[in-house]
Amino acid sequence: MTMLQASGRSYVCWRCAARRLGSSLTSPRSPTSLTATSLYKPAPSYANSASRRSLATVRHENSDHDDGLGGSSTSQSDSRSKMPIREHLRLWQEENPAEGEMMLSDISSTGELTNNLTRPQNVALLQLDMDNSSPLFVGDELEDLRSDDAMLDPGDLVELHAGASRRPSLAICLGRINGYEHFYTVSGKWFSALGVKTLFVVKNFVTQDELKPVIEALPPVELSNQELNTLQDLGEGPSRSAAAVPLRKILKFAQDAEAVYQANAGTLDASSSFIGDPLKHRYLTLHEITDLLLRDTHKHGDKFSAHCLYAVHRALLQDEVFFRPLRHTGHRRSYLFEVSPLSEVRVIQQVERYVRDYQDSIHRSSSSKRTAGSPVESFVRRAQKVVDESRTTREWSRNGIIGPSSKAVREKPAWSGSDLEILQFIELWASYQKFPEYSRLQTIGAALLRTVGRYQEAHGYLPAVGWTFLQEVGWIPPWEIPARYSVRFPGVEIKRGGSYVRPFKGILDRYLKRDMMALIRNPLNKVTAYCIDDISAREIDDAVSLERTPDPDKFWIHVHVADPASSIGADTPVAKYAELIPEAIYLPGHLESMLPETLIHDRFSLAPNRPCLTFSALVNMDGSVLNEKITANIMKNVIYMTYEDAASAIGETREMPFSQDARFSIGTMSETTTVSRKMSRPEDLAENQKDDLAILSKLGKAIQAKRLEKGATPFFQPRPAAVVDFSNVTQKESDGFITASGDPSIQVYYSQPSGVDLVENAMKLANEVAARWCAERQIPIPFRTQPHAVQNAALIQQYARDVVNPMLNSGVSPDETVLRQMRSLLGVDEVSTTPGPHFTLGSSMYTKATSPLRRFGDLIVHWQIEAALLEEKRLGRKLMNSKDGSTPGDDLSFLPFSRERLDRMLPMIRLREKQARALTNLDGTDQWILQALVRAWRFNEAPLPETFKLTVSHLSRSRIIGSLDWFDRPAILGHEALNNITVAADVHVGDVMEVRLTDVNVHSKQIFVEAVGLVERAGDTKQAL
Repeated sequence: MTMLQASGRSYVCWRCAARRLGSSLTSPRSPTSLTATSLYKPAPSYANSASRRSLATVRHENSDHDDGLGGSSTSQSDSRSKMPIREHLRLWQEENPAEGEMMLSDISSTGELTNNLTRPQNVALLQLDMDNSSPLFVGDELEDLRSDDAMLDPGDLVELHAGASRRPSLAICLGRINGYEHFYTVSGKWFSALGVKTLFVVKNFVTQDELKPVIEALPPVELSNQELNTLQDLGEGPSRSAAAVPLRKILKFAQDAEAVYQANAGTLDASSSFIGDPLKHRYLTLHEITDLLLRDTHKHGDKFSAHCLYAVHRALLQDEVFFRPLRHTGHRRSYLFEVSPLSEVRVIQQVERYVRDYQDSIHRSSSSKRTAGSPVESFVRRAQKVVDESRTTREWSRNGIIGPSSKAVREKPAWSGSDLEILQFIELWASYQKFPEYSRLQTIGAALLRTVGRYQEAHGYLPAVGWTFLQEVGWIPPWEIPARYSVRFPGVEIKRGGSYVRPFKGILDRYLKRDMMALIRNPLNKVTAYCIDDISAREIDDAVSLERTPDPDKFWIHVHVADPASSIGADTPVAKYAELIPEAIYLPGHLESMLPETLIHDRFSLAPNRPCLTFSALVNMDGSVLNEKITANIMKNVIYMTYEDAASAIGETREMPFSQDARFSIGTMSETTTVSRKMSRPEDLAENQKDDLAILSKLGKAIQAKRLEKGATPFFQPRPAAVVDFSNVTQKESDGFITASGDPSIQVYYSQPSGVDLVENAMKLANEVAARWCAERQIPIPFRTQPHAVQNAALIQQYARDVVNPMLNSGVSPDETVLRQMRSLLGVDEVSTTPGPHFTLGSSMYTKATSPLRRFGDLIVHWQIEAALLEEKRLGRKLMNSKDGSTPGDDLSFLPFSRERLDRMLPMIRLREKQARALTNLDGTDQWILQALVRAWRFNEAPLPETFKLTVSHLSRSRIIGSLDWFDRPAILGHEALNNITVAADVHVGDVMEVRLTDVNVHSKQIFVEAVGLVERAGDTKQAL
């Protein structure tokens, strides 16, 4: 009988399930006629069977075989022979005690072992898992981190992977219904999922008319995800006949791709010989690699067809060493492959030979004998000694981090050359996670850890265990952040335990030039500019001032921005240095500025007598923008203040519906804050200066009110953050190995909006001014747009006005259903040279121009604007554009970046920006928070509650996913961990359960819990169970 088996639950074959569900499912398939009621009735019995049975993979009702072992032997007593099989097995286990073996899951989470040998792997095994994209409303700095896969449209061809499967499957995207993506695979299977990640996409592969019969055969839209899973398991859904046309097109596409591969197999199978660099990583898109490997005869015009690209794509993915797709850092038009240097590949191949030879020698000799001189043997001896020494001061754990200590490890063995090769291999395996889950090289890392013989307590020899091994031997510090290795910046090396290493360009100061805007700058002698920022701000890149006009209802708002572009050429080594990490990284312990610190603080950070670029808008008290201009100036009178003091000076208290004051600390945080600038307090301000700030605040609120009318998000929810103090840490490095004593103190808290929205509103205004100024002159810059949202403009405004914004204003966090719907309407943020609306911000067009000291995109905007200002000065007039093509516009060849050049640059810039932002605000911060949790829970460094409340946010076949009432940490509750509190079929989104921690892993970013009680049912807030 055909069946699918999932981890943690016994499946019923489709015939037995059909008998339970009734004739509605055994009749000819007509999914659209199925009702939620008919599907849901048997669910409690079905799930209850799963909670009671953990051994069987299939259950047949009314079976004639009561004894799965075929009865008892004649020597047994009659009572024993008639014993139920479960009791028989229980007694046998008591009489034959043995160490239990871990059963591998057919469907595993990240960081878990997967059974991909004895179970067929296909997309039908995928679950409706959580969308791993970032929250929708988390502020301007995070809004464009949502997954690019949100841009899939009905009719797109995609390649899907099932977990650790080697075999991908081609499928047609059927669209998004109730937030869930629906697909139809080449094998004739309907498939529904949430947050599916895909690398290869062919847009508009089939027409809407060809897709119509398939979509019409989908199940009713009101079905829950549990019911969708059941239908998927039973093979229900659109028939092959309904999908005949799309299936034929997919098969033809696959055949064409295979023909291209066969015709170019010699080149494609040896592609590394044509592409690999001896020493450096290369980063190339699929299109660039295809251009290098295939002949021009495969092109149609100047482009390769989709099936040619797919042939190269599949060939590259078969290579487990040379080519690694950067799955989480691609962009909509293509994605990057990381091409390993030949030197790194040689290390991988050498270590594989070491391990294979060692294993062969063990099998050839007696079990007690070891081969003398084996590199693995000598490595193991040294590794065991260092690990044992480490454990005298730091306890090992299987939580992705070793324990705290105040003493440094003293043992520093002399590692040999082969030892260093092995350590480098383990780093590639455990830190960079370079190899696919199905790769044979996964077994090499596991074999090395097994041979070391110190990790028997681990749940499998996984990369997370390899990570702790690297901590124990001093390859990385005990508090290293795994996300630094999984989020790599092309062309930038990671310094273990430190920051980042960009290619050496010498002393960058010597590439600075004189101020090219000097002749058109004006000193701001009569202007008081207010630099309002956190006291710990590393660079001061913006200030705001007010200019009164004869009309008491109209004011000029001036936003003064630091101006490094005037002294840094767009094609100099300084610019190339900044482009490699195009956004400053504020990850605690690993701070990395975009520009060299000396240039920022000594030359460009805003201060008296320093240059600035000023973005100005004439605004009335209603918030209408009447006029705009951009000028080059010199700062003179500067007042530095904190947000809190600025709010106090004008008597303003920013009220937020969301207020999260929770804090959690590990260790003692230092109170010392060094400030290099003179800070002003409210009492230091004159009355007219306080009036300036008050008027600026009122004008900003009026402008923001107009944005809200267009559907802008009113404010962003607080998100968990972490601050880390290294004052108690001593870290030394010798010959590439790290010894450390003490541990960083960690404080977890909710980041709150600043005490005054004056600066936030002014910066948005400046960015809009820059966008409109450039658009009027047809100057290409990195516009920030939401192109997918244009077609849904009316729906977005209505949904924001009627659903999302009222929830936010009342202090209610939108649930997953609401967020999924809003995501599907908005799509993703794009960076484009063509202006367009940004609905989340309520702007008709938008760019970022107010932080050129920490964002490379802002620096590009400044380069373009300043070149245009100089050209307008030369012409003595405003640049002209050709709006309708009837009149020629001005020649823009004077710009540092042409539209074509910028179009080529922007995908990589956006990729790097997303990496920096994710590292600072998402992955890196999450791992600091998990370190604090592990140190409290596993090592008892701080008190934690015995239990937590888990609010269910998502349900899948084998697990329940929710959010803990501890800094909103996501947690996984497996069906087997329900502990008879309830059954999986009775759990619904919104239920609140009392849970206890069972596992936390920093490396895989996962928290596992078990149920200890049911607190509240969804929709029944009055009843506590």
